[in-house]
Amino acid sequence: MRDWRSFLMFSMFFVLFSSILTLKVFSQVVKTPFPVTSLSWNVNDDFFAFTEENTVFLRDCKTYSLSDTLPIKNIDRIMFSNEGKHQILLTITKEGFFSVYNLKETEGGLLRFDPEPYFTMDCTNENPVKCVTFGKNSDYAALALEDNSINMFFKLRFTKDAIFKKLEGHSEEIFSLNFSTNEKYLASTSVDNHAIIWSCNSQEKLLELTDIYTQSRIPVQFLSDSETIIAPENETTFCIYNIEGEKTISIDTLHKIKGIKPLNRQDTVAIVNENDEIELYDLSAKKWLGYIPSCDLSEMTDFEFNSDNTRILMGYESGSIFEFAVKDVLLSPGQKPPKKIMVSGRAYEEDGSGIGGGKSGGSRGWGITNGTFKTRDGNYAGATVKLRSAPAPYNLSTGLSFSFLNYDLLKPFYTGACATPYLGFPKENYPYKYTKNNRTLESPLLAGVELYAPFGIFIMPFVNYEIGISAELFAGTGLCFLWNRSFGAESASSKPFASFTAGTKVSAFWKYFTASLCAQWDSVQKIMISADLGVSVKLEWKKQSQKQPKKTAPKAEPKTAPEQPQKQPPKTLEQTPQEQKNGGEQ
Repeated sequence: MRDWRSFLMFSMFFVLFSSILTLKVFSQVVKTPFPVTSLSWNVNDDFFAFTEENTVFLRDCKTYSLSDTLPIKNIDRIMFSNEGKHQILLTITKEGFFSVYNLKETEGGLLRFDPEPYFTMDCTNENPVKCVTFGKNSDYAALALEDNSINMFFKLRFTKDAIFKKLEGHSEEIFSLNFSTNEKYLASTSVDNHAIIWSCNSQEKLLELTDIYTQSRIPVQFLSDSETIIAPENETTFCIYNIEGEKTISIDTLHKIKGIKPLNRQDTVAIVNENDEIELYDLSAKKWLGYIPSCDLSEMTDFEFNSDNTRILMGYESGSIFEFAVKDVLLSPGQKPPKKIMVSGRAYEEDGSGIGGGKSGGSRGWGITNGTFKTRDGNYAGATVKLRSAPAPYNLSTGLSFSFLNYDLLKPFYTGACATPYLGFPKENYPYKYTKNNRTLESPLLAGVELYAPFGIFIMPFVNYEIGISAELFAGTGLCFLWNRSFGAESASSKPFASFTAGTKVSAFWKYFTASLCAQWDSVQKIMISADLGVSVKLEWKKQSQKQPKKTAPKAEPKTAPEQPQKQPPKTLEQTPQEQKNGGEQ
């Protein structure tokens, strides 16, 4: 019984240890009981705020500890900004009540909200409000009303008052409003495929776009330069317009688009597809940068990049919030799924060599939840040198373990078979003497072999490196006997002993190399601890005669769309043959 209890204690320790190693990268930063509705970084990227229906929560990015809360009923959106030397938080409710709060830093380095806003703008209206927004510099707020009009409010800074102008031009319901970063323009999008660009200074219609795809209710927005407009063209395609209304770029993502968000860096755009994956596009370099997989089983409700686009917050319907360094979770073109990218109606294969030197053919990463991190695929063979403790009167044993593992059957879990022949070496003062045929034998070795089946999980938490971590449980059978160090009919000093064995193991992988730590219980040898070093290589089953010549992707027919008057043909993300060869490098 003591041996069983000891084994269980060791197993619990190793399972806990392996869980820390393998699941830490999946752990959510924050878990709330309510769906996350919006996210925002503060101006220094050292705090972030998130909202549920009636509360704003502020957390420290170092420890993720709660710094402050702010009760606001029916809150719609929030944003941090600067006003002079002060950090401020902009908030607006679904009814149109706009407020600006000061933030103060405490002696302990935490940020606190002033409990009362230093500026408020009551934009509420007797007509039902359809959508609301505000400008980044807190000068403007806008409401779309049920009568298809817009009330645009301008803040008078010195009197802390506001004036408003009624904007009319839509004939159907307005579902989205967005200001440009410099607050010079307002974009309004209605359900009848129309978008209007308004001048905030003159409150006049500057531009009307009449071929916007609005069935998915994705809004028309501005890139960070405030002069470039991004809009959905159909359920899988988005396009770029200049401020004169000329379409300059059209990109088919091959996935249904759920959301579009321009990043803080000019010409970089994030697209949320139907799988809640965030795809990144660099428009100026004409490259697809890769994608960030979803890391929760529930629906993504919001995401936000920090000021230099190096970190990302991701919020979900389940109340989970994740924070990552982008370089750790962005799967580059070298790790992209083997599919074509559609650009302006033309199909071509990206080889990814222009970004990070990756090669094509990588599969999408698998993870515990919904494709968060990469795992292995296929079959692997391994050989490992094992150094293990042995029961008294033996000091230790050493062996060579051979394994065959399959990673495709239950991704990201694996299973397989392992065989380990070993030898145990006795202490110098071996307490027993053996005689055979009236001849005294030297201290016999402990010889044996184990056969067992593992079941474990393998992940690669750092997608830009060839580092993997695994944790497994295994069970099997063994056979051992005392060996008198000679060969032939009388080589054994004892009868063979059959045993049952089980254990747990954690391993770290780098390229072809692996290192492991194992706790094991054997019905004959009892508790054993071992350390392993070895190699692991992928097995390729394809025969040379089965290889097929690579097929050239046929050109896809351009999708038809209503013609628009244009001064010049739009630029596209098409690549020349030389650019394709170089991976799109400029």
